[in-house]
Amino acid sequence: MNYALLPFATRAVSHDYEGLPDIRAELESCDRVVALNSISNLDLLNHVVDLLQDQPWRIMVNYCYENHGQLHLAVFGVDMGRNLDKDDRLNAGFYLQNCERGLSETLACTRIYRVACENGAILECEEGQSFSIGPNDQPPANWQSRIRDVVNYSFSGDGLDTDAARFRKTMTEMVVAPYELLCHLVSQGLIDEDEQSEIQAVFNETADFSKYGFINEVTQTAHRLRANDRWTRSFQIERLGGEILRGDHNLPSLDPVYSR
Repeated sequence: MNYALLPFATRAVSHDYEGLPDIRAELESCDRVVALNSISNLDLLNHVVDLLQDQPWRIMVNYCYENHGQLHLAVFGVDMGRNLDKDDRLNAGFYLQNCERGLSETLACTRIYRVACENGAILECEEGQSFSIGPNDQPPANWQSRIRDVVNYSFSGDGLDTDAARFRKTMTEMVVAPYELLCHLVSQGLIDEDEQSEIQAVFNETADFSKYGFINEVTQTAHRLRANDRWTRSFQIERLGGEILRGDHNLPSLDPVYSR
């Protein structure tokens, strides 16, 4: 279910986000079963809200979703951004994922928000940009300070400058063989054939053959996934966008790759 995270406003991208209940009030009002090796969503959210309120920027919730203990939260700084090109701007942001049942990793990391198309990309490129706890791992005693460091990095000017420079570089890098690259992602099990077709269609429509355009076409599929309540897959796609930006998953030289 979608929630608000008070005291922050939620970006009203559709009527579904109007009048949402506050997630922390909801979590406080019901009994929760939390695995012994997990952190409760309420403890995480209380900590993150305090950290975000300490930021000098106006914070807005992009989405906040919780279902059966699985939490996905994305926020961004409304007035904390960098211009890439005319009518194209990146805003600093933060992403949090957790599962109280201990079935998936706990992750706090930078999430860059592209204003023009409302896309997000999960970034784990620099030291201090992310912190994770494996699904079978015990939370470390210093998990609060580790998340604080990630939030501070995500909304720092230096951090955003580094990320913006990385994105600017991709605007001049051409994707010579987009179809082959998509086939490579399919062969690696990173996307399925339906996602391949969707990304290819958007790529052809926008006609932006840069690596920057390719990343945006990949992450744009996350919108449909969230609309269909496939939140974990949406996160995986946004993470894939960040991995492509980092330089992972490049097409092997000389060896063509074909989809099965």
